[in-house]
Amino acid sequence: MLLTALIVLTTLLPRAGLDGVERRLDALRPAPAPAPAYEAQGRAVSNWRPEAESSLRPYALALTARLSASDPAFVARCVKLNNYWCIKRARWSGEIGGDAEGHTAFRSAADGADAAANLLRRYYQAYGRRSALAIVRRWAPAACGIAPVVASSAARTGPAAPSPAVAPGLTTHGLGKTLRARFLARHLRGGAPRRAVAVRSKPGLRVQPWSPLARMAGRPGARPGGRAIAAPPLPAIATGIAEARPAPRAATSHVPIRGADNPAALLDRRTPSPEQLVAESATLPLLAPGFSLTDLKAPAPICAGDSVRIDNYAARIARSVGLKPTDDLKLFSTEGAPLPNLAAVMLAMSAVELGTMRAAPDLVDAAIARLATAPGTTAQAGP
Repeated sequence: MLLTALIVLTTLLPRAGLDGVERRLDALRPAPAPAPAYEAQGRAVSNWRPEAESSLRPYALALTARLSASDPAFVARCVKLNNYWCIKRARWSGEIGGDAEGHTAFRSAADGADAAANLLRRYYQAYGRRSALAIVRRWAPAACGIAPVVASSAARTGPAAPSPAVAPGLTTHGLGKTLRARFLARHLRGGAPRRAVAVRSKPGLRVQPWSPLARMAGRPGARPGGRAIAAPPLPAIATGIAEARPAPRAATSHVPIRGADNPAALLDRRTPSPEQLVAESATLPLLAPGFSLTDLKAPAPICAGDSVRIDNYAARIARSVGLKPTDDLKLFSTEGAPLPNLAAVMLAMSAVELGTMRAAPDLVDAAIARLATAPGTTAQAGP
């Protein structure tokens, strides 16, 4: 009946009337959304707000990020890249750009979840990294560069070459060629510059540079910290009994004025520029828990902070599946099929990377389902 009415209307109405109806229908249809694009100035993908609303939890924070006119403080930088696992660039499917640190900008959150699942399978099978600690050491390596980052196309084709063992806190050239070694060679403890001090002292006597004896170098007859006082005249009866004392030597122009002799001279010293202070402070030994303040000669454990971060990251992942950081996470079978622990691990990793938010379980489950049917998997996920 309805089909008959439509046929009658199309045959009776003039062509002009049909064109008007079509134009009205086109106006009612929603305009197609523009293709996602990476905006380098804002370091964000153009569609990150709607993607965050549908793919992140808690939903209240995701909705706030969608409706907010500015970027909320709780939104991590990887959220604006549709990259909820902070994966580095490696020509992934759906990759449309990347920030200055090499993090990938994905066309959608689903592409980012697919890349995370594929990368975890590569870690587990190709690289043999099966524990939480082994995965995190390569996924989020220490800033001092002990472990390499998988962020290049060569890393996708095969296992990376093993990196040489480097002691924490040392460069590959050793301590002798570092800026810190050169700084310690030119300065005393506390940062004071070394000065060549010629001191006439007894054999075996060690004179510190800040001692009064060091300030008396070259002036054995002068008293430290004060002016020489002339001896009172001897009485006539004692004339010739004692030898006449030598007169104090007058200060010459070539003798530098020291702070102990004239404190006002300290104000005339040249003050280092802020750039020089920043450059010198960068070479000072860093302090870390367990490092003694009294022994600044030993190399400071500059990677101690990153070690704690990696240990906490691995412990968070292991707790999500009730294991220890060094236990096998059981993410994939021998055939490459994803196991149930994979979803919990991916959710925990996104929560660590994003801080206040995490990936939605539906996003992770859909990515694992696509991975189970992707090439390289010969069996479906088992119990």
